[in-house]
Amino acid sequence: MVRECLADGRIEVPQTPPRAIIAPHAGYVYSGWLAGAAWASTAAADVRHAVVLSPSHRHAFDGIALPSGTCFAMPGFDLAINTGARGALVAAGLAHVEDAAHDHEHGAETQFPFLDALHPEADVLPLVLGRVDDEQVAAAIDFLDAMLDGPLFVLSSDLSHFLTEPAAITHDNETARLIETGGWRELTAQHACGVKAIRGFFASKAGTGARVSRLARATSADVSGDRSRVVGYGAWALHGPDGDAIAPGDRAALLGVARAALESRTRVGRAPELRETGFSARLQTYGAAFVTLSTAGRLRGCIGSLTAHRPLVRDVAENAIKAGHGDPRFPGLTPGEIDEIALKLAVLGPPAAMTFSSEADLLAQLQPGEDGLILSDRGRRGTFLPMVWESLPAPADFWQQLKRKAGLPVNHWSETLQVERYRAESFVEGA
Repeated sequence: MVRECLADGRIEVPQTPPRAIIAPHAGYVYSGWLAGAAWASTAAADVRHAVVLSPSHRHAFDGIALPSGTCFAMPGFDLAINTGARGALVAAGLAHVEDAAHDHEHGAETQFPFLDALHPEADVLPLVLGRVDDEQVAAAIDFLDAMLDGPLFVLSSDLSHFLTEPAAITHDNETARLIETGGWRELTAQHACGVKAIRGFFASKAGTGARVSRLARATSADVSGDRSRVVGYGAWALHGPDGDAIAPGDRAALLGVARAALESRTRVGRAPELRETGFSARLQTYGAAFVTLSTAGRLRGCIGSLTAHRPLVRDVAENAIKAGHGDPRFPGLTPGEIDEIALKLAVLGPPAAMTFSSEADLLAQLQPGEDGLILSDRGRRGTFLPMVWESLPAPADFWQQLKRKAGLPVNHWSETLQVERYRAESFVEGA
């Protein structure tokens, strides 16, 4: 059945595997294909260690519980428990052994056959979360991330419980928005039963800058037909700040949407009708993108979003139109120009605030070619995408010209100055 779930949930995956996944844990007949989609995103990864974080469904306790013993005896296979990591986590005071928390804990056990099917050489360390705060979960995640070699974090969670289907869809839409736009602090147990795992991961250093990709959404009514009392399910892949998080087919789709939107606005005078549900769940993820237009290598327009506030496919379409017809530095595109325009997209990761003691300290932290920056001070704001390093490779020049773009003097410095850093995944037509 797990093999069938993996086949049903099969997706095109990007080159860089996720650092974590959010996978549902209901009976496979209801949510197995969504768990299959989450796990399928890890198929190309070399997973040696999996850390499964599950809510406690049956046993009340304080802290984080680990199992004793050396393996889980599953139907058809044994799954090794990482006893070394368990001992280190207990010695660090971040968790304790409590088998009662693991007795019949389906939040963890439903994930094990997927791990064995895709990564049979991997071991597991299941963490069942009792009464525990975000900081303790984050500390355990970061401890294990530093100790183990590239562990996969599995955040086991269903979504809304026992609402009518319309209410569940509305509620789960809100949950997806919070997960995908950095609003994880607002998540509650009513949004997701695995909220402690999800919040803990985003609060951790390992989760800093995570780029979220929605893989699938559904409810139990899709199988049972009972729309009066349903459970919601979702699957997400959480990528680190570096590498590719967008698969080639999705890149091509986004470039096609940008081109179609720009041509419709330029040739017909109006934006095309965009039906978001006609695209993959991945492109319906809330996302932020910049669209850059050029002619013969010269800039012809650039407009984008700094933070995710709408589905990525819509953000790309609307910013493509604005880049061609809303950039105040250039006149609107004419039909005669459209065939000469080259398109480049940059999909932004979530920005993170930088801390620094001086301008020299800030410059020393910058990573040329990688960092995009957002500068805010005295009511002024400006951003440079990572691609700007190509023309301004020296950190001091990059920083001074960003201040100029924000309308500030190049020698400006103040105690109220704020800087956020982000990464971007860029791609062009014909690449």
